[in-house]
Amino acid sequence: MTITSIEEIYVGRSKKKIAYKIYADEAYLFLLYSQDIRQYNLKVGEEINGLLYDKIVEETVYRRAKQRALATLKRTDKTEYEIRIRLKDAHYTNDIIDMTIEYLKNYNYINDERYASNYIRFYKLSRSKFVLRRKLIEKGINKDLLEEIISKEYLVMDHEIDPEIIALNKAISKKYSDISSLSWQEKQKLISSLYRKGFAIDKIQSHLKDIETCN
Repeated sequence: MTITSIEEIYVGRSKKKIAYKIYADEAYLFLLYSQDIRQYNLKVGEEINGLLYDKIVEETVYRRAKQRALATLKRTDKTEYEIRIRLKDAHYTNDIIDMTIEYLKNYNYINDERYASNYIRFYKLSRSKFVLRRKLIEKGINKDLLEEIISKEYLVMDHEIDPEIIALNKAISKKYSDISSLSWQEKQKLISSLYRKGFAIDKIQSHLKDIETCN
């Protein structure tokens, strides 16, 4: 491979740090810094043989990708998709990203099933199932896996209350302490508000009737 271009770009949150995108035979290889270019003596027109390429990837690029991913996970748990996006934004190639994801999975640093289960357990008493499903799909959780997890996390035993009913109650209580005195129009506005929060219309209506009956 022949280095055909070394492109200077600005990176980092402030976009003030200078880095260099290295291209060989017109194809993007990796992002390096000035000290790396000096260390590996990279110049436009020079050859990068297989041994040098592997050395740069293993000792510098892949190592930094792992460090970036681990630093992100140290702050908060992430899905595989979210880590892939972070690494892509940091100019890592798909090959490097795949290697990093495999490393993280091998050490159980990322686990989408664990992430989705924890997310649902934390929010299911305050948000609708619809909202949680949408949020987790946006985070890249596989739909089939997600449905399995939702079925498990929302499994209600005979003596238990449906978690979504608890979330529904919380949403209602934020607006009204007592719905028995609401006018028809006010109730319709409440139903519309709850529906926009992702609660099923039949569950809303049924629960409101149960509340009124109890009162």
